[in-house]
Amino acid sequence: MAFQTPIAIKEAINNIQNSRYLLPAIQREFVWRPYQIERLFDSLMRGYPIGSFLFWRVEPETAKNYNFYQFITNYDQRKPHNPVFGAPGAVPALKAVLDGQQRLTALNVGLYGSGRWKLPRLWWNNPRAFPERRLFLDLLAPRLEDEDELSYKFRLLPIDKTGRPERPGEEAHWYRVGDILDVEDSSDLIDVVFALELTDTSEPLKMLTRLHRVVHGDGVISAYEETNQDPERVLNIFVRANKGGTALSYSDMLLSMAVAQWDKVDARKEIHALVDEIRDIGGGFSFNHDFVLKACLMLGDSDSIRFKVENFKKPEIGTLQDEWDRIRKTIVEAVEVVSSFGYSRQSLTSANALLPIAYYLHHRQARLGDTDRNAMRYWLIRSLLKRGTWSSGVDNLLVAIRQAIKEDPLHDGFPIRAIEGAMASRGKKLTFDEEELQDLADAWYDGRACSLLFLLYDFVDVATNRFHVDHVFPRALMTPARLRKAGVAEGQVPEYEDRVNRLANLQLLEVSKHMPKGVKLPGDWLCTHYSEEERRNHCHLHDLGDLPAEITGFIDFYEARRNRMLEKLRGLLVHR
Repeated sequence: MAFQTPIAIKEAINNIQNSRYLLPAIQREFVWRPYQIERLFDSLMRGYPIGSFLFWRVEPETAKNYNFYQFITNYDQRKPHNPVFGAPGAVPALKAVLDGQQRLTALNVGLYGSGRWKLPRLWWNNPRAFPERRLFLDLLAPRLEDEDELSYKFRLLPIDKTGRPERPGEEAHWYRVGDILDVEDSSDLIDVVFALELTDTSEPLKMLTRLHRVVHGDGVISAYEETNQDPERVLNIFVRANKGGTALSYSDMLLSMAVAQWDKVDARKEIHALVDEIRDIGGGFSFNHDFVLKACLMLGDSDSIRFKVENFKKPEIGTLQDEWDRIRKTIVEAVEVVSSFGYSRQSLTSANALLPIAYYLHHRQARLGDTDRNAMRYWLIRSLLKRGTWSSGVDNLLVAIRQAIKEDPLHDGFPIRAIEGAMASRGKKLTFDEEELQDLADAWYDGRACSLLFLLYDFVDVATNRFHVDHVFPRALMTPARLRKAGVAEGQVPEYEDRVNRLANLQLLEVSKHMPKGVKLPGDWLCTHYSEEERRNHCHLHDLGDLPAEITGFIDFYEARRNRMLEKLRGLLVHR
């Protein structure tokens, strides 16, 4: 291993764009957030070292035997997958990056490409949640000397159709950082400053000159190069090199081992494609490759399903590869089943809870009937409601459940008794005492509340995920100002604000029946949209009782409905 002559960032970017720098299959995906990219460029401008890099010089004959991937130029958080490079053997000077992928990708995205990260408070399926962003530097911002803050104001900003920031701000002049690549000579920067009409002070020219020197002149990319063609040695180097920085998870290593050993299936491509597919089922889920790899170990009957590298070194890895098509179909079917119960990323509080359902589908290979589906649904809801079921000892629990499914003597459907017996033996009884029931009745507006509504009001059609968790008394009514104006005593205002987001003020409504209330009382809203008979039926089915005509009756309504719901929960979770 030899140290190479440092090169400029522009040369490194050119090597990325010309596919002379590639990524080995064992590399994880790009995971940096916008602030990390901005901080990297700030460090460069301040003259801080950004660490050395580690490359593997791959000879053409060696390169033909492995998959390599290109760097991401236009990053999208929804599908952050590197494209496969088709002909690595045709690149005479291929260098695989063993350490430094995150930094090089950040430089490539910041200088040459763009990125899409989800904006806060917007749903994943909202097309406006992932605007295209490019990296800009505010040439008018004063430099800060605080070591903990950015000295230079770099920002990844959403852009309009012209490529400029959507909301530039009156006190800023945003310079697209990538434009510096086209300035060959620093003397040309004077013309750039004049064209931008920024000649009132010398700071913009100083800033651009510094940026030009960082990108074009300074030998920033310092690397060690490994030339040995033995893949085992290279894998060991990779593991050692990646112990620092953004740490590799066990699942990252499992994926790496699968990619390295599967010779009939491109594991990386297949797993990423499957993750994308199951994320889009129904109302959408937040599964990642951790879930898929855990499912592979579960469905492949591996002795252990822990995230340990040795589980992907055993001969059973070949079984997973041979069974991949059936495993993949089973995972998709299991997610579809759970989606038909109404679950999505907002309500499914543990992905591991799907694995017993997936194993049953995989093991029995039988078509699901209504009895099967009802048993699955009842078990899944209760396992998600019971605190602690999926928070510790999960791997051993899943192995015990898997064994119970295989050994179930009845073979007459989803073996809920056998599964719960195995769970009880691991200290995971699905029983609920009165204290737990009281806690459930006070559930906050979250995934547990959704599970409770699915359990209590199973007549609502949630199979197509076209439903809404509605506040009976709208939150817009419960502002302190509106409550006081309506005559609520000052001391009761916090109580109103707290209870509006709890279970007894929530109901399931099909999308076709859900019309925004605004600040209407529920009784007035029902009168507007329902006939008298429909109103009575709705109130009866949803345990609403007699809706008060004034907001001051909310607490009485809440307590009465909570009692009705609590009694139902006793019947469903204790006396059933």
